[in-house]
Amino acid sequence: MSKIPLWLVLLVFGGYSVWAVRFWHCHVCKCCDGQAPTTEASAKTTGEPLFKWMANVPEPDANFAAWKKALLARGGQGDTLLITGWQRPGEPDGIGLARAEAIKRLMMPEVPESRIRLASKTVQDGLTQGGPPMGSADYSWLKMVLPMEEGAIIEADQDVILLFPFRSTEYDKDPKVEEYLKKLVEKHKTTSATFLIVGHTDDVGTDEYNLNLGRARAQSIANVLIKRGIAANRIQVDSRGKREPVADNTTEDGRHRNRRVVITVKP
Repeated sequence: MSKIPLWLVLLVFGGYSVWAVRFWHCHVCKCCDGQAPTTEASAKTTGEPLFKWMANVPEPDANFAAWKKALLARGGQGDTLLITGWQRPGEPDGIGLARAEAIKRLMMPEVPESRIRLASKTVQDGLTQGGPPMGSADYSWLKMVLPMEEGAIIEADQDVILLFPFRSTEYDKDPKVEEYLKKLVEKHKTTSATFLIVGHTDDVGTDEYNLNLGRARAQSIANVLIKRGIAANRIQVDSRGKREPVADNTTEDGRHRNRRVVITVKP
């Protein structure tokens, strides 16, 4: 009996291997088009809140915290997060907004409610009855637009940020800020909370000048709190000058965002 040539054995083995991989790829993985398999396991790897058909309760997975951190990092100081909830044909009217509302609650308190907007739209994708959960929203940041001569109050996760007009330190003359600080004092006058008030500047001027300017801004806010009833020993004033910018100092808008005082209330 003659021996089977080695090349023929290798050819048969190679052909079988190709067939086996193709069979698994198409019939087991079900992703012959080159796309990742649409299974619940693979769908739940991005961290984005997912929704089942007809449901408005999100299903965050283990990657949600990292996904949320990356989303928040794309927003600038004072920007507003727009969440657009999706609904598919056949789902009840209003479920898109309901999904956006559910996601909004997951974004708080890092993004205050006052800086979240909701919308909805109808889309057609692969979410169907009995299928795996899928992403059901768009996310975009609406840039804060502020005239250069005006200040602003921005509530963040644990801080309150006050933006200053150019070279201004006398923020206590702004009625909007006066009213806000009045409410802040009323909330904490009878508590044991302490206040860290840190001033920041843009990069116009020397290091020493900006360090003093930042401190003057912080002290102007501290003076308002003291005048309204917060004991001075509950307030710590500091300055970072121009050392910690949060925006690009090469633009007017960026410099405006850097001229700020940050109030941190510590229980």
